[in-house]
Amino acid sequence: MKRAPYTLAEAEKICAEYQYLVGESYATGGDLKIECITTTPFDEVSKERFLILYFLLNSAEGAKANEYNGLLFDVLIIGRSATDQHELQQEDICSWLMKNKNLNPVASA
Repeated sequence: MKRAPYTLAEAEKICAEYQYLVGESYATGGDLKIECITTTPFDEVSKERFLILYFLLNSAEGAKANEYNGLLFDVLIIGRSATDQHELQQEDICSWLMKNKNLNPVASA
């Protein structure tokens, strides 16, 4: 897997490939669980807007309905605390896999 940015088709394929992680622990030693693996806009401003909408709407699909006309995408893993519903953490999928699964998805491309 190459690092982002991705085309929409590439991002959707990666997203689908890693859906099995939903429900697993987001990080060792914490109470966060992976709640969502989703495609997002690649640029930081659009990605931040997506994350704000995700938090407010509690829905990746609702957040994606926001108008985004760009051609570059990323794939994020979003974790939510089991004890504090307002605590979210997110990370791009390549970085998360290297930290948490000891995988180097870039090298295995």
